[in-house]
Amino acid sequence: MEDITIRALKILRNVDFILAEDTRVALKLLNFYNIKNKLFSYHSHSSEYRINEYINEILNGNSAAIVSDAGTPCISDPGVSIIKLAIEKNIKIVPVGGISAFTSLLSVSGISGNTLFVGFLSNKSGKRRNQLKDLYNNQKTIIVIYESVYRVKECIEDIVNIFGEKTDIVIGREITKQFEQIIRSDAKNILDFFTDGSILTKGEFCIIIDNRKSKVCGANAENNLCKESDYDN
Repeated sequence: MEDITIRALKILRNVDFILAEDTRVALKLLNFYNIKNKLFSYHSHSSEYRINEYINEILNGNSAAIVSDAGTPCISDPGVSIIKLAIEKNIKIVPVGGISAFTSLLSVSGISGNTLFVGFLSNKSGKRRNQLKDLYNNQKTIIVIYESVYRVKECIEDIVNIFGEKTDIVIGREITKQFEQIIRSDAKNILDFFTDGSILTKGEFCIIIDNRKSKVCGANAENNLCKESDYDN
């Protein structure tokens, strides 16, 4: 609640209406700051008709703000669809700085260098593994992904098998929220933490993978031994 900026609060008070990913979540924020405004839902299942209604309201001179459930709107977030349509209609779009899980976690990760933000991987296990293999082979950099509570352990298992047990990882749960948890370790230890309950499987997860070290074998190789080269950058 307290990560929001003064500018963002001013905008939420002054726009003609607010679009929220989940109005129930947004109401908690608005009520906390005693903001009274028109609130409408906007999410990945919103119809094209409803989206065009909102756009037409803006074209008729009304102003609007987009609020996500957590983090910055339109970063791995359904708000990007309405932004694309607004761009097509030459509607002025003003970014408002705020909290973002991946930048917040990166700032305390102790890892620095060229960084690739991927966002959410596929919710299909086979496709997710293929995406991770492609990242491992082609992106020798710092990789940041988001993962759902329902798939995070399986995702870590895939990282162990594809990137190797000794790959450095920083995992953050519920970043900047009340039950925030941040753990820095290698991939195998992170997986063990999920197994023994050290990391709670609740909330949203942000995962930083340091893929700058080239390994000549994966975690499934004999004896799970990997030789690491120096950092590529």
